[in-house]
Amino acid sequence: MKTVLQSRLGKSLLLLMTVSGVMLFTNPKKDTYIDYAATRLTSEIQNSICQGPKLPQGLLWEEVGKITTTTCKSGLSTGLALQSSSIKEFIADSTEQQNFFIFSTYTTKVSQYNFKTIGAFGNFLTFQK
Repeated sequence: MKTVLQSRLGKSLLLLMTVSGVMLFTNPKKDTYIDYAATRLTSEIQNSICQGPKLPQGLLWEEVGKITTTTCKSGLSTGLALQSSSIKEFIADSTEQQNFFIFSTYTTKVSQYNFKTIGAFGNFLTFQK
């Protein structure tokens, strides 16, 4: 009984060490977070500004709404792409990172909003706005 328990404990410890090692090497850097946040912010801006207009019902009006939204997003995307370095600099200045070695948390303050994100396994999850 004691050897079975020791064997399971040894396997569990090995698994824990392996997962921790993988997490340590895949903990995203702040530069990677800044790229993620800039993309996410750009998308949020496009979605909030380029909402389709409220038009009457009908196939023609639906197509007009789609064209308007697509044109807005395309034009805004071009403008935001030209300002990419400024957006990234703004995010870098507005972000605080807490590195816990196997994962990191990022808090980005934009106006009256606080965006909290966790980075682990090379990915990000924004969990509070």
